[in-house]
Amino acid sequence: MGSSASRPETKVFTPAAPVDFSASFLSQLEASAESDYSRAQHTEKYIQERVLAELAKLEAEAGNRFHNAVDGSLLNNYDKEDSKLSVSEADGKITALTKALKENIELAKVHVPEATREAREAVISCLKENSGKPLNCWEEVSQFKKLTKDF
Repeated sequence: MGSSASRPETKVFTPAAPVDFSASFLSQLEASAESDYSRAQHTEKYIQERVLAELAKLEAEAGNRFHNAVDGSLLNNYDKEDSKLSVSEADGKITALTKALKENIELAKVHVPEATREAREAVISCLKENSGKPLNCWEEVSQFKKLTKDF
């Protein structure tokens, strides 16, 4: 009854124009140890190496920019004629930088209303209780979406 659909069918397509390959080409294809899987592995390895090289380059650039920014900020008002920066001046600049960093951290924090936090916790607990059945939590998710829509 359903056995014919589960058997693999072999289909043969005949081209409208004759296709001839040389015997050496066919033997080279048959003797090739490279498969689709090995080509995919080589491609993946090549991509990973390129990504790694780009990340290393970006990391080096970011490090250079960071060092330049730190050096520039510490020596921003440094008098070029003086050979040394006094300890008190350096301490004052470090204190000012620390204060600016703390202010930036405070500005970067997102203040979430209590109702949104509670809805988030409800979604998390529901998903933990219904492991493997996320559709059981659609009410909590819709409530959370409603609260975060205008956020």
